[in-house]
Amino acid sequence: MLNIQEKKALTVALIRKMQDAGSWTGETHIQKLTYFLEEFFNIDLNYDFILYKHGPFSFDLRDELGALRADDFIVMEPRRPFGASFKPSKRADLLENKYNDLIREYNGELNFVVDKLANKSVKELEKVATALYVRNTEGITDNFKIAKKIVELKPHVSLEDAKSAAEELEQYDNETENSLI
Repeated sequence: MLNIQEKKALTVALIRKMQDAGSWTGETHIQKLTYFLEEFFNIDLNYDFILYKHGPFSFDLRDELGALRADDFIVMEPRRPFGASFKPSKRADLLENKYNDLIREYNGELNFVVDKLANKSVKELEKVATALYVRNTEGITDNFKIAKKIVELKPHVSLEDAKSAAEELEQYDNETENSLI
């Protein structure tokens, strides 16, 4: 398990990569990409996620974002009309430099989640993150069964959209299976 400072460094590195990719970098986006780091790549960040309004959500991670703001490693910028986004502060460089080896160790995983997820809408993130949640918590591997469970948990998601999300997750599996990530 990563220690508190290592978790902070990876979170700041994730936020920086999201910003560099042009992501909204709101809390929901950070939540979903962190969920993928933890549950898809098995990076032991030790956040407890529950299924919430827009998919997997961690109150621990919300607290961590608050702590990162209090420590002046990230800043929150209001962005009308939809809310706020986060970005690394000038002080974040200190944390990232100290944990540069760790960040480099997880660079492939960070890049993958940013490339695949950072610029999705909240609705798109909700579906694919919920597909991962269902697969991991229910032990379901069949795409159609994952889709049915998503619809059961989130009736506002169509079966077609849920199936697409399950197939997208399977595609991510295939892409990472033979890579060096």
